[in-house]
Amino acid sequence: MIDIQVWMREAVTLLQREFGARLLFVGLQGSRRRGEAREDSDIDILTILDKLDVADLAAYRRVLRTLPEGEKACGFTCGREELLAWPPCELFAFAQDTDAYYGDLAALLPPVTRKDIVDGVRMAVSGLHHYTIYLYVSGEESARAEALKGVYKSFFFAMQVVEYLRSGLYSRSKGELLPRLAGDEAELLRLGMDAARYEEKQNNSPDALFQIMLAWTGKTMKELAK
Repeated sequence: MIDIQVWMREAVTLLQREFGARLLFVGLQGSRRRGEAREDSDIDILTILDKLDVADLAAYRRVLRTLPEGEKACGFTCGREELLAWPPCELFAFAQDTDAYYGDLAALLPPVTRKDIVDGVRMAVSGLHHYTIYLYVSGEESARAEALKGVYKSFFFAMQVVEYLRSGLYSRSKGELLPRLAGDEAELLRLGMDAARYEEKQNNSPDALFQIMLAWTGKTMKELAK
């Protein structure tokens, strides 16, 4: 597996060479930032330029493809004005989940209020609730619990923000978040972290996977609405 610290430093050097003063920020997000990456994990690089068009994207892609395993590079790329105009409700976790390698992300973001944070996570939790129901009603019975794995993966990102709103603590990783949870919330995270644990539940009581997620999303939506 690549050394992500070395990879990011080289990426910054090459992007500075390509874009010069137009390069405003480079950061790392995702599983490689959290220390949870597998060999095949994406490299979630975040890059902000002064402005962005298709020619810039072509140059950006070309630069990343010169790096080792550069075909795994993806993530978020944006121009400065578009980032300033981004819905603030989406930017709290976005900023918290970024390690800076070049520039100051906070200086490029619009103000984010507590209401923005609550609005963002309410949308995330309601989305999980809706999709859980959709999979159960519309999905093939033999495959719907397998498809629900994506909801369990997304639970972590919603739970990070819910726990922050409760305690003021933002967990960097699943391993950091787990000791702060109890009951069904801890079990939901364990099921999302442990493929064997999920598979056992999927084989023995697949409906229970839907029930625990529906119960949590429903309860948490009501909590956040207050």
